[in-house]
Amino acid sequence: MNKDYDIVVIGGGHNGLTAATLLAKGGKSVLLLEKRDILGGIAAGEEFSPGYSTIGLLHDTSEVRHKVIKELKLETYGLSFKTSRPLVSILGKNKEVLHLSSDLEMAVSEIAKFSQKDAEAYREYRAFINKISPFINKLMDESPPDLMNLGTGQLWQLAKKGIALKKLGKKTMLEFLKVAPMSVADFLNEKFETDFIKAGIAAPAIFGSYTGPWSSYTTLNLLLHECAAQTTINGGPESLISALKKASEASGVDIKTNSEVNRILLDDDRMVTGVQLESGEMIAASIVVSSCTPRRTFYEFLLPNQLDFHLENGIKNYRTRGTTAKVNIALNTKIVLNGETEMKFVRTGNSFDEMERAFDSVKYREFSKEPVLDIHLSSHDDSEIPSGHSVASVLVHFAPHHFDQGWSAETKKELLNATLRTLELYSADLSNSIVATEVLSPVDLENRYGLSFGHIFHGEHAIDQLITRPIPSCANYKTPLSGLYLCGSGSHPGGGITCMPGYLSAKAILKNN
Repeated sequence: MNKDYDIVVIGGGHNGLTAATLLAKGGKSVLLLEKRDILGGIAAGEEFSPGYSTIGLLHDTSEVRHKVIKELKLETYGLSFKTSRPLVSILGKNKEVLHLSSDLEMAVSEIAKFSQKDAEAYREYRAFINKISPFINKLMDESPPDLMNLGTGQLWQLAKKGIALKKLGKKTMLEFLKVAPMSVADFLNEKFETDFIKAGIAAPAIFGSYTGPWSSYTTLNLLLHECAAQTTINGGPESLISALKKASEASGVDIKTNSEVNRILLDDDRMVTGVQLESGEMIAASIVVSSCTPRRTFYEFLLPNQLDFHLENGIKNYRTRGTTAKVNIALNTKIVLNGETEMKFVRTGNSFDEMERAFDSVKYREFSKEPVLDIHLSSHDDSEIPSGHSVASVLVHFAPHHFDQGWSAETKKELLNATLRTLELYSADLSNSIVATEVLSPVDLENRYGLSFGHIFHGEHAIDQLITRPIPSCANYKTPLSGLYLCGSGSHPGGGITCMPGYLSAKAILKNN
């Protein structure tokens, strides 16, 4: 064995860095291991063609929690942010562009250009979100109750959540209980009349999920996003990772890149003793914290005979059906979408029927020929790309990991063409400006980032996989294997760039050790 550590953290993404920093600040000696040569995981910006870089696999930092930024003092390490959601532009096929601002009056004014009724409905919609946000955010920003060991403390924790729900007031509480199980299509159809506006608002409810707008409980996913989205990180994910790296190093975390873990080591009593790297090097530690997916943690880092039936069966049935691909496009000009250029975050969808048809393709193990797109646009002003040029970083929904034709150079070219055809509905001369492209299928995402079955959130955001995430016996970050903890997006409160799984896991470890 080489140098011993109190704790080894596997994975240098935003959750791994958050957990490692908090643990080191708590007085533990911590080693963070990252298999790639760069930190950041799905938040890492990377060059995909000479001179052109993408902002990262995921680009939405609106759900990064303020308490994480404050407790880790990330502003000290160069992070700057606004306490408001970024402006999102919603596109319609008839050349419509709606700029949805976090400023309510600006948003209402924009929507009124298309429908006065929808403008007033949006004011009521945001009022409802504001009322339930304290309850929702408190629920998602606390460790879940330990349902496997219900004692007086756990029962009291559950009772307090019930009391908090009741404090919303009878009208708001009943409305929340009514709408949470609804499909997002039913929910928004009750409020709005303009198809492309409804589709644009609803889009986060189905991004990355094996669901369409008519699927049950997608309203809950929308509400969780709307309540949590309160931040704009200046510089995007790369700035967040840079600050987290500096905070980790300042706290005393040892960071090793190009260090892929081969095995989590256990003794005869199934207690953690350290890790073994692919190089053969062994590192001793009594606690190992994995920010990798649950499937990867238990199936790749442990031997089959180290898992009991209930644990193995639970992870086997934890749903992880990837439905998202990534297409990066370098252009020799600023991209023009529906006649406008100054946009950063852009969504398509047009109508619930079109979104549902896109999802239908996944059910039959095909990719959608008219995908739903979530786009981030970069220019020379905010990225290191040639002056006057731009990069479109496109999350393409719906493209399944389990694809009957199989992902190959040919089928990825077909996906690229489907993506470009969809973009050309809003930018007719797009193809003439393309310098380079990169297509990452769900299988590529699995291979590059270790995302089981290419799922960008480490597992589906379904009602049964949120509070007891990933499974009841691992829902509080501690696993049935003594000394092994989870801190990735497969843990509560779920995926996206939030830093909360890493934060809450570290808090739980420090409390118990």
